[in-house]
Amino acid sequence: MSVILTGSGGKIVMAAPGRPMLLAPLAGGGGTGPTGATGPTGATGPTGATGPTGATGPGGGGTTGLASIGGLTGWWDAGVAVNLRGPTGVPLTSFGVAAGTVADLSGAGAALTVWHHASSGTTPPVATGHLNGVLGGVGRNMVIPPALPQSGQQLPLMDPDQGLVSAAMALGAGTPWTVFLVWSRPNWRQNSTAPSTLLSIGGSVVLAIDNSAGSGQLVLFPGAHQTVLSSTLTRRHTHAVILRNIPGVGVDVWLDAARTATAALNPTASTLSAPLLFLHNGASNGGAECWFHEAAVWGNAVADANIAKIQSYAARWTVGPRKGIQILVTGQSNAGNGLNDGAWHLLAQGVAWHLGALGYGVVGTYGSPPAATCIHGEGIYPVTALGLSGSFLNNPNDGSNPSTWALGNDGLAVRTWLLSSTAAADAADIAAILWPWSEDDCTRQYSEKATYEAAARRFLALERGVLARPAARLPQVWWSAIPFAYASNDAGTQMQREVVADMAADAAQNVTVVLPQTADSLPRAVGGPTLVYNAATGIWSGGDPMHRDSADNQRFGMLAAPLVARAVLAAGGGDTVASIPPGIPAIGGPVVNHVYRQSGTVLVVTVAHDCGTDLIVPATQAAVGAGWAVMDGGSVGSPGRIVTATACARLNATQVRITLASALVNASAACRLFYPYGTATIGRGNAVTDNLSLVTPPAGWSIAADLGPGWSLNMPVHAPMAAASGVVLSDTP
Repeated sequence: MSVILTGSGGKIVMAAPGRPMLLAPLAGGGGTGPTGATGPTGATGPTGATGPTGATGPGGGGTTGLASIGGLTGWWDAGVAVNLRGPTGVPLTSFGVAAGTVADLSGAGAALTVWHHASSGTTPPVATGHLNGVLGGVGRNMVIPPALPQSGQQLPLMDPDQGLVSAAMALGAGTPWTVFLVWSRPNWRQNSTAPSTLLSIGGSVVLAIDNSAGSGQLVLFPGAHQTVLSSTLTRRHTHAVILRNIPGVGVDVWLDAARTATAALNPTASTLSAPLLFLHNGASNGGAECWFHEAAVWGNAVADANIAKIQSYAARWTVGPRKGIQILVTGQSNAGNGLNDGAWHLLAQGVAWHLGALGYGVVGTYGSPPAATCIHGEGIYPVTALGLSGSFLNNPNDGSNPSTWALGNDGLAVRTWLLSSTAAADAADIAAILWPWSEDDCTRQYSEKATYEAAARRFLALERGVLARPAARLPQVWWSAIPFAYASNDAGTQMQREVVADMAADAAQNVTVVLPQTADSLPRAVGGPTLVYNAATGIWSGGDPMHRDSADNQRFGMLAAPLVARAVLAAGGGDTVASIPPGIPAIGGPVVNHVYRQSGTVLVVTVAHDCGTDLIVPATQAAVGAGWAVMDGGSVGSPGRIVTATACARLNATQVRITLASALVNASAACRLFYPYGTATIGRGNAVTDNLSLVTPPAGWSIAADLGPGWSLNMPVHAPMAAASGVVLSDTP
């Protein structure tokens, strides 16, 4: 059964189950607001103040939200996508797309339209979600990952010549009026250091905020007759302001919940009717470089009781200082390649989205001492057996415990970059240390495991020490070792994976494995023989086998984002999101939890799903068992016979059947399943995955809708990192 709701004049409100189709404001009652999306629930803000307590957004009866306050002449809410219209006037159903107007919910029919000073400024802003909890806003970031910002730029890099403009409003000194505005600044203004105009009318600035050249002020009517409303505005913030003009008295101002001015001088003309410009001063490149969230105008001086109602309604927004998310990247050439590929900027963008944070970026550079964080061909310390260098730690070769080793030249280069080449504010925003790191360290002998693990723990502690941050407040996130062709050391690769698993199992280390499967990738398309890849079959040849391809690095960054966000949130580094709901990945994809030895050559592998509901075995090399292998006896330190698979088939939503190339000879308790083993490469498109891209996410949590279809990904099956030494086979189904 379907129900169609209509308003007066036959306007369709809803058609088909769950499909809102509000085509125009309904008559009467001050207009209909958006459909009551619930705001974020109780997130603790960066200053320790508790955020909004799940207040329901303006809802559909004309008597909720702001519509019940008489005299409303304009109300524009960009917090939910259904209030926005595309450049052609079509109502939006989600964030992540271009916006042309913000609908007027007051019933006056006066939408806000995009405004540029330059006639060539035709690029529309984007409706952007998760800027404040699950609520969004309107603005334009000009650099979208994997595109990289220029040196010194922070993301988002907002359009410096973009604002929004209303129809003519009567806002002279001799006219009673009230204006409400909610905005966010993600970074200092990057086009200039001058103040950002939040409101202007008829060429006069009504409200402005200082940028990096100022002193944190919010100023009413800047100039000879200005009133300073606050001197504590931070680099990143969200604020809600109410201005009330009483003719012959002056302007009263409330910033967030506090009254900051009473009867302030209004120096404008007694009568003034002109369009109200939001987030722009009307001059060239006069954009505020802020996000627009919500605004309203009343043609009267709203009474104190109704001011309190506006403030209560505005509790849907988390106000005050806001956070940026910076990811510190340390490692070798694959870490540096990923940085240049924009992979880690994608990661930072995704983490910020999951945490409802305003700004994001990457701290790091790919280079050499004396200042770099990613340095090619360097282990944590030297691999003496192969003559490979490494000086993140200085090994004095005196038999001393690695817990006493000091930083070497590479480690000092990391320290120099953090202290001399990274702005203090950006260093303070570092929310996680990413180690996409394993290469040279995988070539060590298995017998070196204890020394290597102690060295990894030592360097991590010293790196955190440079930032003066304890482990509990600064998570480290790692990947499971990539296939690294140099020396083809399977035991060394598994040793490195075991070390990562050991550190992750030690709660005091605050380490999380955010990419438990990395073998489902290709050799890099540059730096070796020409890469030839057939996506239909999954077969490839050529490429640089010691480095991962750009497309895979970018996919790694997106796959890791929800897990990194969870680690940051658990360490107290969140912003406006209090918790990430079930239905968002938490363990990196389906994890093998049981292997039944049905016969000497047939195994039934059972997985526990992360957020998917089914298994997909692509008709590529996945179907011929790529990556699956059993160690028939022995151990990682002393490997037995490695038996690879020849086929893999889906049995049901949680099981696949693996056929082995030859029969196992040892008892099941002495056999271990790997996916993959050692340096084996599964290859892009050849992994068994879940069906996450087809599963409906929790309401308000579709990252693909907000950030683009490239974020719609299935997650690969992996063996649990806690069983980096293999999953023991069972004789029980």
